Amino acid sequence: MAPTSVSPPPPLTEEPELLGTLREDLLAADYTNAGVAQLLGEEAVSALDREQVVPGQLRVTEALAEHRPGTAEHACAVLAAFWLLAVEVTAAQLDAALPRLGVHGLKRLRLVQVGDEDEALAAPTCDLRPYQVQQRHELSQQPREADLWVASDLSAHQVQGALPHDHVLGVGQASLTLAGITHRRRVGTALDIGTGCGIHVLHLLDHAERVVATDISARALDFTRFNLLLNAETLRLDPRRLSDRVELLHGSLLEPVAGRTFDLVVSNPPFVITPRRDGETDAERYTYRDAGRRGDSLMDELITSLPAVLNPSGTVQMLGNWEIEEGTDWSARPRTWVEQASSSAPVEAWFIQRDQQTPAQYAETWLRDASEERDIPGYRSRYHQYLQDFESRRIAGIGFGMIWLRRPALTDTGEPLRRFEEITSEVQQPLGPIIGQTVERCLAVAQDLEAELEQTLSVAPDVTEERYQRFGAPHPEVILARQGAGLRRARPISSAAAGFLSAADGEFTASQLITAVTALTETDEAALRAEVVDLYTDGFLHP
Repeated sequence: MAPTSVSPPPPLTEEPELLGTLREDLLAADYTNAGVAQLLGEEAVSALDREQVVPGQLRVTEALAEHRPGTAEHACAVLAAFWLLAVEVTAAQLDAALPRLGVHGLKRLRLVQVGDEDEALAAPTCDLRPYQVQQRHELSQQPREADLWVASDLSAHQVQGALPHDHVLGVGQASLTLAGITHRRRVGTALDIGTGCGIHVLHLLDHAERVVATDISARALDFTRFNLLLNAETLRLDPRRLSDRVELLHGSLLEPVAGRTFDLVVSNPPFVITPRRDGETDAERYTYRDAGRRGDSLMDELITSLPAVLNPSGTVQMLGNWEIEEGTDWSARPRTWVEQASSSAPVEAWFIQRDQQTPAQYAETWLRDASEERDIPGYRSRYHQYLQDFESRRIAGIGFGMIWLRRPALTDTGEPLRRFEEITSEVQQPLGPIIGQTVERCLAVAQDLEAELEQTLSVAPDVTEERYQRFGAPHPEVILARQGAGLRRARPISSAAAGFLSAADGEFTASQLITAVTALTETDEAALRAEVVDLYTDGFLHP
């Protein structure tokens, strides 16, 4: 389906002093995460996260009437109406809300379209929304909240028809998920594959000395540069020497960094499986989500190629999806990719499937994502193509989830870590620290299991016990250990493991408790030992 809208030119980046002026105006108007939340209220903000603007439109219209022009509250309402909620504002209102930059400056930056008269309506050329990150700069410091702004193409509610195919996506749920799961360890070099508007570069600069970002879309790289310059002061960047810390490279996936290696790679790649039409060109696909490959071969290509760009101990954290063939387990494709990747160099992997959809559900999700349902005949034809495409490969489902990869350190001697698990229940972000701690425990166990079991262990404070038994039964039939934070796993445990957890108060070592519980319950010691190790690596037990 051809888009009915055309993308305007990306924002201007050649005048960083104007961007500094814009930043001053945004701060003065309190056009920040906290400011917008206070203005709109929890319900309207929650709706806006779902791309529903009506509650916010009602609230911002009230706010424009309640507050006097010239106040920060009125300025915040004007900017939220203009950039977030598709509520009409005039050039005069924008001038008052941005007194240093004014409409003239917005025009120079290519951020607005407006007539010559003050009362002419102003139309945004892109989305510009507040974003908040935790910054530490030094790992010894306590993190602090920092206000940033992220520009991207207009959201679906501000575009007529389907999205343009060169659309640059803003801060979506997938971006927030990837930001939350990334373990923020200090690294020398980091790579962001398919950077889009550059949201992950903004995070990486807090814990990476140097960041490289790639994208097949030159338009996306223009937005990334704009966002870096707009937030340069907060990110501690010198706009005149941006390339000292950030390198923006145009090209597909890993092609622009061939022969280079990194300590950390993050990516929300264009993994969406989209049927190819006869005669379709690359320019007709949605570059922000579609790689133009058949099935999930984009993920195959990435997973098998990524270990080659990692330094020893280097890690990858990314999102992705995979096809599930009829009669196979969801992990069959991921396991194949990991085996292929390890044929040339050792690689460790942890896949967590968070969701699974049928082909029909998958088609509906991504047709709706680009607003293609606005053209009913085109929507039905495209839906049919999706189903035919999946049927041609006997695909019963499509899994989506989080991926962690690691190239082992030169000194590692244990078996490579391989985990494939499904966690579809609600989790607690940020997961980055949890993922980092879990990996550290798994690697420590692989290196020296006996040393780990000589620690004194105690039950994590968020872990609770649940017992289920029929009325009149002498013993519980099911005992669950449940985590209240992080990945929030709930796992069945044996009565012997329950006894171990009850006694794990930090007084005795794990080995001593295993021996004692085995003697009291006549349990197989090897079985209890294996169960305790699993509970320890999964975070139910802490040193």
